[in-house]
Amino acid sequence: MLAPRNDVDELAAVFAREGRVLVRDILAPDFAHAVLTTAQAWTEWNLVTRIGGEHRAFDARAMMELPSGRWIEFLQMVHAEARGGFQYLYERYPIEDRARAGQLFDPVLVDALALVQGEAFLALLRQITADPTIGQADLQLSRYRAGHFLSLHDDSDQGSLRRAAFVFNLSPAWSPDYGGLLQFVAGDGQVARAITPAFNTLSLFRVPTLHSVSSVAPYVDRARLALTGWARLSAESWASERVA
Repeated sequence: MLAPRNDVDELAAVFAREGRVLVRDILAPDFAHAVLTTAQAWTEWNLVTRIGGEHRAFDARAMMELPSGRWIEFLQMVHAEARGGFQYLYERYPIEDRARAGQLFDPVLVDALALVQGEAFLALLRQITADPTIGQADLQLSRYRAGHFLSLHDDSDQGSLRRAAFVFNLSPAWSPDYGGLLQFVAGDGQVARAITPAFNTLSLFRVPTLHSVSSVAPYVDRARLALTGWARLSAESWASERVA
């Protein structure tokens, strides 16, 4: 399912220098198109955001059917939270969570999860990041539509299990005018680099790294689709760090 490649050393050099790298043609073409087709037809989305400082997930189809007044009230709460700190608004399908619950049945998503949790992908991440402790990965399907965004954060977690974040970009013919750009932000608040989603590319970056996803423009009539996840400490490395 991964495309063969001979540029790992070059990718590793970029990652060592910048803490991030864009990997082109990451998936075998047939599998990349299969994932895109599945994502475009997917209907089981949760609309996720923060309200009162807590993560909230809503049935996306039900939210689309809200009366306009209720929807405006909802957006006002979302935007008020954004003015006060970390916030997001986008749609997701938690692939790994569904698999753990025995509720993942789509064959393409089953294959996608097997890919990111398989040794070939984990070994590639270890090579590019030069981090031998990577041994696990999780996965979700995400969809950003008009007005969706993810504000500035660094992906760090209390347990420090996350070593790197990755984004399989699935959106064909996405224009930078549409927004939805993955932005890496320097310590002085300036955007150091912005990546336009491009079909069958992988954005890989070290955790912690300050980044955001810019708002998708209000006139955009298509979706920014991606498979996203974190590469984590292996169970053995986690146990070693706990003992140390």
